[in-house]
Amino acid sequence: MIDELKSKTSINDQVKYVAKLLSRATLSFLKINIIGQISIAILGITTIVIIIAQTFNNGGGPVHANGQAAILVLFAARPIAFGLSMVSIFAAPFLLFTLGNKYVMLRTINRLIADKGEEMLFPMIDRILNKVKANQPQLFQKGTDKAKLQLKILQEIRDSKENKWFKKIISYGFKKVELNEFDFKDENISFTEILKDKIIDKLKDISEPSRLFFYLILGWQALILLLTVFKVI
Repeated sequence: MIDELKSKTSINDQVKYVAKLLSRATLSFLKINIIGQISIAILGITTIVIIIAQTFNNGGGPVHANGQAAILVLFAARPIAFGLSMVSIFAAPFLLFTLGNKYVMLRTINRLIADKGEEMLFPMIDRILNKVKANQPQLFQKGTDKAKLQLKILQEIRDSKENKWFKKIISYGFKKVELNEFDFKDENISFTEILKDKIIDKLKDISEPSRLFFYLILGWQALILLLTVFKVI
């Protein structure tokens, strides 16, 4: 009875921790993207408006010009400023989303490994690798096709019923493991254990990520705006 209560308490604690960890990750992702995307839009639109005002107010073209004509006039009058502004408006949001997603994942990995890695993440890796070995043991034997083994493990990670965030983390660590380093000829070695240890080592090597990318993207947008205002570009 006491063991059952301890087991239930442990499960409840794990569920609460997962919910807390994932809510933090989601909040961090939303903060980076909402604040960043809005800032990029404001800086980009402000820069374009300033270019329009500086160009047409200085006799760069008729105010009532149609869209295509206006774009040609703006590009001809301020090729560097207008070109950089347009590229940044389209490229910066995508770059922010991609790097923001990577930042959140690395931060989640770092926190999970430090807090509950051995208790939660490592057993998941065990279950996935053991299932692959049980279904296709030949993949862990002498002369195995390592490319096929890699694909099979990645497929099992994707198809498993584990938490999707944790599956991303395990997949991220596994992709950093070089299977060519393994010698499957030694039948006395448990390659599932070695592979698990390699995945864990790769995840442990991940340091606390930096938000520098966020400030660099916004700083670049702000620099284009500043140089445009003073007609440097």
